[in-house]
Amino acid sequence: MNSIQDELHSEPPESLLGQENWGRRKIEIKIIENKDDRLISFSKRCTRIYKKTFELFTLFGSEILFIILSPTGKSYSFGHHFFEIVTKRILNTNQPLNETTHAPFEAYHKLRIHLLV
Repeated sequence: MNSIQDELHSEPPESLLGQENWGRRKIEIKIIENKDDRLISFSKRCTRIYKKTFELFTLFGSEILFIILSPTGKSYSFGHHFFEIVTKRILNTNQPLNETTHAPFEAYHKLRIHLLV
């Protein structure tokens, strides 16, 4: 057999034995210890999140307010063109919380937004 056929019929590396496929694998989520690696990873992921936020806005006409603070303290934001309307809707204390299992998260989220503004 030639080398391409050999690769197709070869066994997976030992590190992948017992796994169903060689594709994307779930990784443990934990802080990246190396500061430089952490900043590089943040930059790459922030860009992807920004793109996804823009896609949500474009595809669904969602009202979006997106703020993220980097480990260095720099802020990144993406806001719906009616930024004030979205902010007022979030901060409206007369508006009841959604009656879902996410109510504690929503309350915390409103508090954090209020502290940022």
